[in-house]
Amino acid sequence: MLGLLKKRQFWYIVLVIFLITLTYRLTYTHEEIFNQIERPFLAVFSPISDFFSSMVNYFAGKVTSIKDIFYLKSQNELLKKKVDELSPYQKMYYELKTENEKLRRMLDLKQRSYDYNLEAAEVIGRDPSNWFNILIIDKGTNSGVSKNMAVISEDGLVGYTIDVGKNWAKVLVITDNRSSISAMIQRTRDNGVVKGSVAPAPPGYLKMVYLPMDASVVNGDVVVSSGLGGIAPKGIIIGKVEEVKKESDNLMKFAIVKPAVDFNKLEYVFVIKNFSYAGRE
Repeated sequence: MLGLLKKRQFWYIVLVIFLITLTYRLTYTHEEIFNQIERPFLAVFSPISDFFSSMVNYFAGKVTSIKDIFYLKSQNELLKKKVDELSPYQKMYYELKTENEKLRRMLDLKQRSYDYNLEAAEVIGRDPSNWFNILIIDKGTNSGVSKNMAVISEDGLVGYTIDVGKNWAKVLVITDNRSSISAMIQRTRDNGVVKGSVAPAPPGYLKMVYLPMDASVVNGDVVVSSGLGGIAPKGIIIGKVEEVKKESDNLMKFAIVKPAVDFNKLEYVFVIKNFSYAGRE
């Protein structure tokens, strides 16, 4: 029995060798015949193969795109987190930059105002009984500040002190209807008095009264302090003329003046503690 199996294995091996040899001989000597058999199969199955190949490539691309989407989403979330972390520092930088610019302008004003003895002060509040027209600053008698001292900013005249403590002072701004400052038209030198929001001046504007009928005041003229009265030195900018009219008695003119200072944005001011009456224009 064992011998029979060995004989069968021998003949199987011989048969396989014979078939391989025959296939090689036929392929080598009759290549054109095999090509003719191959072409129909290729014509039928090639489009199918191409279709499945394109489908595989499409889904492979989709998988890559999905991976990219998740990666980009994670990167976007990371960047948003970093932006949120940096946002407070950006705001702090902007605030410090703005404050630095204001202090530089104040320093420049102090260096230019060599005729005045200036005391820098910060606006720390407003009077609840007169929110828009009375400021509270952080300097008082301990810093040499007293009543009826002019208060200015880099833009122009703010007002004057009306009440003073050791470390604070109240400032009546020039738009208050109780305020009265001697002034003149810078171009024509015509003198008058600038009062707070008195009719017909709208709220927040000034009225310059006692202008002569022959004063050639026009819109856009600059109004400055005249130095009379002893509160504000000569030449401090008050504002610009926006309208000129005659008084009802036709004896004098008056002008509506827009203040140079934006009182709602005041943070720092100077108190003029003393000045030369010669002043500057």
